[in-house]
Amino acid sequence: MLNPNYQLMIFTDMDGTLLDHDTYSWQPAIARLSQLKLLNIPVICNTSKTYAEVTQLHQSLSLDAPFIVENGSAIFSPAPKNSSSQKPIPDNKALHQLGSKRAEILQLLTQLRQQGYLFEGYSDWSLEQIIQHTGLTKQQAQESATRIYSEPLIWLDSEAKKQEFIQQVNQAGFSALQGGRFLSVQGQCDKGQALNWYKEQFEKDKQKPVITVALGDSANDIAMLEAADVSVWIKSHKAFPSLKKSKQVFTSSKLGPDGWQQTMAHILHLYSTDQLVKLS
Repeated sequence: MLNPNYQLMIFTDMDGTLLDHDTYSWQPAIARLSQLKLLNIPVICNTSKTYAEVTQLHQSLSLDAPFIVENGSAIFSPAPKNSSSQKPIPDNKALHQLGSKRAEILQLLTQLRQQGYLFEGYSDWSLEQIIQHTGLTKQQAQESATRIYSEPLIWLDSEAKKQEFIQQVNQAGFSALQGGRFLSVQGQCDKGQALNWYKEQFEKDKQKPVITVALGDSANDIAMLEAADVSVWIKSHKAFPSLKKSKQVFTSSKLGPDGWQQTMAHILHLYSTDQLVKLS
């Protein structure tokens, strides 16, 4: 029996977490996703992916909760069922925007490139090159290219120069977050800020406290996991980044959607037996 005093809310990264890092498959997690739907526990995508990408995933995964795009840059309500996922501009306005527009980001990157920093990004690549760098299909690559708030980069210089570059980005009023594949340059926002905004809006509207669960696998998930009541690291081929918090932190022993299915089963057991607490 679920705890009637709290609403459980799941915030999940996609690539390398709910989706396999290489194949983008979510098949191992289907049973757990179906269980969450039956229990009326919302699954909120909190991802570096674009509006177009998440709209398509919502249809494939039968998700109907709001979602967060481009590393916390904006929060959208579910897209209309008849919407086109390939539109670069969303069919519905953002519930809340935290990030900066991509045009401003590209202007900054042009300046930094002129200063000698070495990198490549989506704006430099053809569709075929995006496919090569991501392993996406042609349609998926088109959806990934319809970015509104961020520019994913591949760094081409030393780690020391990368840290210098990140400092320059921060000083210009933007941020750079390392994900599983790319260094994402965006506004001064992150997945944790977006999680907190949506949680607070839900609690205000529904007059019911929320226990938040966050699942991620990369450094750009740290802010989300720090903000959540329950934090889950999904195993990847890299070491787990460290968190400042220590309570209600779990790690999976399996990769990607297998780890997602594994840890969500444990979280649901703890929730049903009233062993999870609200920390934030």
